Amino acid sequence: MRGRMIFLFVASLIAVPLLAKDFLVKAVRGVVEVRRGVSEEWKMVKVGDLLKPEDSMRTGKSSSATIECDAKRLAIPALTMLDLSDVRQMSQEDFLLSLAMENILSVPPRESDEITIPSAAVLHGSNKAKEDADPFSQASVGRMQLQGAKVLFDNTYYATSVLKTKATLRNNPDLRANYSARILVAQAFEKLKLNNEAITEYSLLAKENLTASQRKVVQDSLDRLSQSR
Repeated sequence: MRGRMIFLFVASLIAVPLLAKDFLVKAVRGVVEVRRGVSEEWKMVKVGDLLKPEDSMRTGKSSSATIECDAKRLAIPALTMLDLSDVRQMSQEDFLLSLAMENILSVPPRESDEITIPSAAVLHGSNKAKEDADPFSQASVGRMQLQGAKVLFDNTYYATSVLKTKATLRNNPDLRANYSARILVAQAFEKLKLNNEAITEYSLLAKENLTASQRKVVQDSLDRLSQSR
């Protein structure tokens, strides 16, 4: 109940503007599908289709698409799920409010005694075989959403990339140790000039079991941000 109430409150604050533009599909390769609004049905996309801001897209294995809105093109790579409502810039005020709500949602309920231990997102044996057979399986959705968050980041939609990544990691405990996703959040905070938030993210990452190269990136970033204070 708490989560639903907060979600509805946030949704009312960050709803897609009524004047939001449509997206034109410029290129399609392989399996590319769209889910219209609140519909649960996925349908194939073709060049020339117009997509609404409330739609979602996904690409299959060895597939890709290009969409355009206001003369800006986004390339969507394989195995990506992208909510078009996230393709927008946010004011810092709206972003910080939404971030605060997301942080509240991430706090485990007090009455729960269950301890969640993050684990690295590694596919083994039969699990990987199942995802190869069905790239749109429930197990692969979280990874596809993280790939969508990277598309947002690569196209300078830093605020929505942070919110999408954090929500995806919250909803997919098995992905919470995903280094690439978490470093993206820290770097997005830097791009938004929210250095305190970036330091917090890098500091949390520094406590993880990182490779030598990953640890160097994190420590160098912490040193750089500390010197800029």
